Amino acid sequence: MNYLVDEKHSGERIDKFLVGVMENVSRTDIQKLIAAGEVKVGGVASPKNFRVEAGMVVVVEKVPEKEASTLEPENIPLDIVYEDDDIVVLNKPRNLVVHPGNGVQNGTLAAGLLYHFKENLSAVNGPLRPGIVHRLDKDTPGLMVVAKNDAAHRHLAHQLETRTLHRTYNALVWGHPRDLEGTIDAPIGRNPKNRLKMAVVSDGKPSRTHFVAKKFFAFATLLELQLESGRTHQIRVHSRYMGHPVVGDPLYDGRDGCLNRVAPLMKDVAAKVLEIAPAQLLQAVKIELFHPTTGKKMKFKVPLEKPFEQVLKLLKKECPADAPVFDDEDEGFRDFDPEMRFTEGDEADEMDNESLDVFDEGVFPELKERKTRAQRFAERAARAANRKAKAAERKRIKQEKAARKRGIAPEDFVQPGYEPTIDPNLL
Repeated sequence: MNYLVDEKHSGERIDKFLVGVMENVSRTDIQKLIAAGEVKVGGVASPKNFRVEAGMVVVVEKVPEKEASTLEPENIPLDIVYEDDDIVVLNKPRNLVVHPGNGVQNGTLAAGLLYHFKENLSAVNGPLRPGIVHRLDKDTPGLMVVAKNDAAHRHLAHQLETRTLHRTYNALVWGHPRDLEGTIDAPIGRNPKNRLKMAVVSDGKPSRTHFVAKKFFAFATLLELQLESGRTHQIRVHSRYMGHPVVGDPLYDGRDGCLNRVAPLMKDVAAKVLEIAPAQLLQAVKIELFHPTTGKKMKFKVPLEKPFEQVLKLLKKECPADAPVFDDEDEGFRDFDPEMRFTEGDEADEMDNESLDVFDEGVFPELKERKTRAQRFAERAARAANRKAKAAERKRIKQEKAARKRGIAPEDFVQPGYEPTIDPNLL
């Protein structure tokens, strides 16, 4: 099939252009065709990052075939927060897989959606993922948005791509990050040592996670995080990478191994936390999006799940803490062996046509600026040198007093450790 590029699409990446002009295909489908050499411009197979220009003709030699659906509807209860003719916002519970895969065929959120909404779901991502726009891990509860038609799906997918759909998470992590707010910018890909896990790898996909420290406890910190990208296990991998695994995370070292880094007086409390935590204490608590039809901004928020709330109440009672102050002897989770980098609903204004900022103003409050590690090292070295100089001066004064008592004149006193100057003519 041939597609002529008009002025409106000039300068777009070829995969984005084809998604806009072809029907019933996802960007993943297009990227697979490009990788297979089925998409050509001027008789030459197109690279994935090729940008089209007005007047070009893009030839797609093979239309992707949709896999046959083997998904059967299942009566799975859904916690629906909001619903209309275009979207559904729901609160996914823990221990629920979003769609079939990796050996899981039954008991998925997709099967529950098919039961409750039947054919009123988008088919952009294929019959095994009806309505699914984005995912959450099996043991990560929280808010998700589902598309009820293809137009809504494409609109929401565009918001994800342009970062105008904001997802906010809460996570309890071990230890105390040195920065009260910041960004983890590290590429994520498959762990070359364990294909069931993800990791920070040099050839991974670009991944950015923004965080703000909200509450501190003796051995843990409550973080608020927002994703700039949406990689598999992104928050869990990035938290582990910076040395602060998510509390309770069974896959990324967030359970019993971390007890060894907790102060002895707090180990019983930490062990109790792991008893309460069924898995990683991570939850999608807020989602902000623009309605696909009306263009109005909508915000949805849910409270923390019961185990998460129980853990925070326990920590607040047993081991509350202020924002930590670090020094060079500080021990804890900051030196946690990373081994992760290998190959060393409220409505608001209508959506503008221009791109929006990644974050709304005020999402991350301005916090007190903290000194860098280099500045702390320099100040500590200066203090040590000052103490040493004062000690040497006190010792010199004491030795001079002792010399005067022995009858030695001040001008004849020689400080121990120093040789007097000798006239070479006397040698």
